[in-house]
Amino acid sequence: MFKAILMISTCLMSSAYASKWPVDLRSYTPLSGKIWDTRARHFITPDQFIESTLDHDWLFIGENHENTTHHLIETALINHFSSINQLGNVAFEMANSSQQSLIDAHMGKPIEPEDIDWLPGWPWEWYEGPVTQAIKKAKRVLGVDLTREQQMTVYRDQPLALPEGSLREYMDNLLFESHCGMLPKEQLSNMLQVQIARDQAMAEIINTNASDRVDIFIAGSIHTRIDTGVPLYSNVDQVTLLLVAAGPSTDPSKYFPQSYRDQPVADYLLFTPEITPRDHCADFK
Repeated sequence: MFKAILMISTCLMSSAYASKWPVDLRSYTPLSGKIWDTRARHFITPDQFIESTLDHDWLFIGENHENTTHHLIETALINHFSSINQLGNVAFEMANSSQQSLIDAHMGKPIEPEDIDWLPGWPWEWYEGPVTQAIKKAKRVLGVDLTREQQMTVYRDQPLALPEGSLREYMDNLLFESHCGMLPKEQLSNMLQVQIARDQAMAEIINTNASDRVDIFIAGSIHTRIDTGVPLYSNVDQVTLLLVAAGPSTDPSKYFPQSYRDQPVADYLLFTPEITPRDHCADFK
């Protein structure tokens, strides 16, 4: 669906714009705040990023769930597109289909997490900003994930056709490592079935809910990547932005997510200040 291309004089993610942009991305790491075009292989201005986004149906934003700066950026982008009257629907991995009626009933209203049966596994202090602003300003907010019960049904009873070759090997390794090497390898197929079922379910809702403005999908990076996530099953015209914490290196390629193929895993990378990642495997050591 065609999006009107607007030349927006706005300020976004580089430190030169920090006095106007509501998220201050200045830090001691030199790439923080810069936007890398993975295909053209150069940095772009915030205006160029906005112009590109307005020419697509969906903006997929891939986050690190535990990075609070990423949630601030998502909130700021929702507010920005609303301020130029270009915000359509906003879809969240963190909400599922069983919450949809409650979300619909509270559109445009102030909310508390219990109003929409927000799931405790997604800390409200992380997502209050993007969720409340989306409910206040978006055309519609979509819960796109499977419920826990649906995921367990897939795990136990609904075998799916699994990928083969390098994609299968990559996803198996990813799942094994993300479970701290403690997941029995005979369970990898079941876990991968759930991962694929979730991406397919999210893609199905996204495919049928494009508006005439910029629609936004917020999820963990693995679900938004072109090589591993929802884009494998969706048929929408999307542009993907990955939010990536950057350290002292000034070489953007040092932060490219690993893949099983040579093509870029996203259209753009937005570098954010370096953080100390939580060691989820510490309890198993």
